[in-house]
Amino acid sequence: MKKRIVAALMASVMCLSMLAGCGNNDDGTQGGNSGSSEGSSSTPVSSTPTESTPDASQPSGGEEPSGQAWEQTWPDGQKITWLVRDDNVDPADSRYQQLIGVQKIEEMFHVDIEFIIFNGKADDAKEQYLTMLTTEPLPDVISYLNEEMYKADGGITGLKTKGIIPQSLNEIIETKMPNLSKILEDRPDIARDLSDNNGEYLYFERINPYDSAVDYVAASDTGLVMRKDWLDDVGMDVPTNMDEWYDVLTAFKQIGADKVPFDAYSSGIMLFEAAYGMTSGIYIDPDTGKVEHGARTQKYKEYLETMSKWYAEGLMDHVFDENGKAVSKGGDDNVTGGIAGSWKGLANNNTKFGDKMREAGQPQVELVAVPWPAMADGTVYTPRTVSRKQRETQIITVDAKAEPEKMDAIATVMDYMFSEEGSEMLCWGEEGVTFVKDDMGNRTLTEYGNEQLELPGNTGKPQRYKMYGNQSGGFPSYGCFDVNSATRDQWFIDAATVWVQASFDLGYPGCISLTAEQNEKVNEGNSQLSDYIAEMKWKFITGQEPLSNFDTYVAELERMGISNVVAAYQEAYDAYLAK
Repeated sequence: MKKRIVAALMASVMCLSMLAGCGNNDDGTQGGNSGSSEGSSSTPVSSTPTESTPDASQPSGGEEPSGQAWEQTWPDGQKITWLVRDDNVDPADSRYQQLIGVQKIEEMFHVDIEFIIFNGKADDAKEQYLTMLTTEPLPDVISYLNEEMYKADGGITGLKTKGIIPQSLNEIIETKMPNLSKILEDRPDIARDLSDNNGEYLYFERINPYDSAVDYVAASDTGLVMRKDWLDDVGMDVPTNMDEWYDVLTAFKQIGADKVPFDAYSSGIMLFEAAYGMTSGIYIDPDTGKVEHGARTQKYKEYLETMSKWYAEGLMDHVFDENGKAVSKGGDDNVTGGIAGSWKGLANNNTKFGDKMREAGQPQVELVAVPWPAMADGTVYTPRTVSRKQRETQIITVDAKAEPEKMDAIATVMDYMFSEEGSEMLCWGEEGVTFVKDDMGNRTLTEYGNEQLELPGNTGKPQRYKMYGNQSGGFPSYGCFDVNSATRDQWFIDAATVWVQASFDLGYPGCISLTAEQNEKVNEGNSQLSDYIAEMKWKFITGQEPLSNFDTYVAELERMGISNVVAAYQEAYDAYLAK
């Protein structure tokens, strides 16, 4: 059938006991292809690499997927329209045209998946998305940042309220999705995190089971980074608390007048909030177990006192622009230029920054990931929520639900993606071709699977194993997060491992659903609060407003309705715990 593209370390990880299980993880998106085959049966056969194609194999007839009993209630060649994100790529050049895993799935289940390619980095991406939701017909499946794009109208719950997605997927899961049903039955923690407060399932996603250390590492890629060679120059160790941070930054300042001990661009100073047992937004207070808004607490005042001292002594820079807004750009140049001694970084910084600096004539450069600073009693909190809910989700629209045969096909295909066989294929490719397993079941890419490809119209060079599926969110899957670790360099793994070590995660569980009424209260309060909090943070830290006026500031927060916002989140959190 002719294709048609439509433009358009577990012991140390104690922090996740109650909260591990909801939030954000986004590694970007990959691309691929669709293919179909008409007929009553098909069987994928073992394949071998060829020189004439970037594919590791070509799908052809064969037996049905192992471990899955399914009944075909749809006609051969059943079309499924599937919106996916492939940024800044002409739809004709999208990797979704070549995904071998999708081709195999099409042949296994006798369907034709037609991709609608969406540029999530377009200037009007959100407007395009919202327009699409009012245009008929809707795509059958939408894989995108659905919660974020529709947040003003209630996120995914709002999509249900507006009649864009079905009221519930529970029945289809119970009757047509045995693999997912088994996961939800065996893992009540996963079931709680993926369902709304009424126990209804509204979407699918790539599920991280958090069964092993590598699962946690895969969900943590942001933290504090420091110049290890600078530490060696001043004869100091990696800091472990705020007093040691002050000493190190003070020593860094003596290296040169042009040096920035801590480059605070991209809201970097927020990573120090957890050292005071809070975050400046909504979080779960470890002292009470209740929801709190850190910006009104005395802990926040202590944090501001430290940041104000650092600012006054020139220990940090690039915090605010001339309008009092957090500086979001420019810090990369300070890092690569050898000016910054520490910053808010990513686990790819050793290659993104370190390699670039060493190649540019700074051979002494050595970077180190810094652990979250401990409190006075030794407790280590992390402000980075390591959680289950992915940014990119898969929703099935009411247009697809209105066609029972199509809905059966979608459910069967997605359920296969949740199976061990399907998840492994989408994440790793084919055993013996793109990866191998040892006696312990650990997977490793083959030389062939790790080979980089140059594809027309794509600026990146994906490895061959990525030509099977999308590890980030284009399709649902279960587990296989070891691919994130197995395909990263050691510095990346070491950094991510450092950043998941903490006593408690202060984040607010991202999988908690707000009702329409709760969301309205939150939006109404935040419309005033966010700008005021940002403005006063800037003034307190720079000294334009004395911290002796902190109580007056808190009173203004109360007048603006901060308690109503906290109450709305508390109601939602209580409902989540009661599920």
